[in-house]
Amino acid sequence: MIAIKPSAVGGRLAIAALGLAALSVLAGTQPGSAATTRLQVTYVISISGLTIGRAQVEGRFTPGQYATAITGSTYGISRFVSDARAVLAGNGRINGTRVVPNSYNLETAERGFATRVNMAMRGGSITSLRAAPGLVEAADRVPVRSSHKRNVVDPVSAFVISLGSGGKVDGQRACNRTLPVFDGWQRFDIRLFFKHTKEVTGSSDAYRGSVVVCGARYVPIAGHRPTRESVQYMADNKRLEVWLAPVAGTTVMVPYRLIIGTKAGDLVIAARQFQVSDAKNQAAMR
Repeated sequence: MIAIKPSAVGGRLAIAALGLAALSVLAGTQPGSAATTRLQVTYVISISGLTIGRAQVEGRFTPGQYATAITGSTYGISRFVSDARAVLAGNGRINGTRVVPNSYNLETAERGFATRVNMAMRGGSITSLRAAPGLVEAADRVPVRSSHKRNVVDPVSAFVISLGSGGKVDGQRACNRTLPVFDGWQRFDIRLFFKHTKEVTGSSDAYRGSVVVCGARYVPIAGHRPTRESVQYMADNKRLEVWLAPVAGTTVMVPYRLIIGTKAGDLVIAARQFQVSDAKNQAAMR
C-alpha cells in the first residue's frame, strides 16, 4: 500500500485504509473470555483490476475493548507499485459510539526504506510519540501543533465503527461522522457520509449480506504541504468509498471494501475471506 506511486497522500490513505482494514480486527481481552469474538479477514489489494497485494487482519474483541494485528504486502508488477510490506497493531476501548485508542504501532519497508511509528494515547490524546523518519522541514509545510494531537484516532482505530448501545445497523448512523486521524506525521480528517446499502454475496468463508456504502472525503489539517499536487489531488478526490459490514454478535461494523481513486485507476481493498467466531466455537476447534 505504501508503494502506490501516483500519490504519496494516496499511499498514506491506503495505510489508513489498511488500518481501515484494521478496522476489521477489533478485539478484546483474553482469548478465553466468554464474551470474546474473533474476526479473521483476508483482503485482496488491486489497482485498475490488477491484483498487487494482500492484507491479513486478525483480532479479538469484547464489549468495550479491541486489539488488532494487520500485515499487508504489495508486489512490484507494474511501474506504479513496488514490493512493500506494512505491519500495524493497535488496541484500545470502545465507549458507546466512541473509539478510544491506547496504542498504535506501524512498521513499513519498501526497497530498503523503512518507517516506524510508536504511539501511546490516553483519552483521545497522544501521550508519547516516536515517528521515523521525521518530517522534512519545508517552508510550505503546515506545522503540527499540540492541539493536533488531541481528540484524535490512529489509522487502525479510525474505521472501527461502533454503533453504540443496541448495535442496530443504520446507514446514516454508521456513515455520518468525521474521523480525526493522526498517523504519526500528519493530522487529517476523513469525512464519511451515507450513500446507500446493498447486498453482497460470497463463498462459504466470505461475508454474505447487507453492507452500508459510505462516501468519504480527505481533508488535510496539519503536517502536509498544501502546494504539493498529490495533496491537492486527494483533497479534491471524490472517488473515495468505504463499504461497512456488521460483525455478528457485536455492535461494530468493519470494512468489507475500500476504494481510493488514483490517477492510475481505482485502488481497491476488498475482503475475500471474512470469518467470525466466538470463544465457545474457538474452544471446540482446539
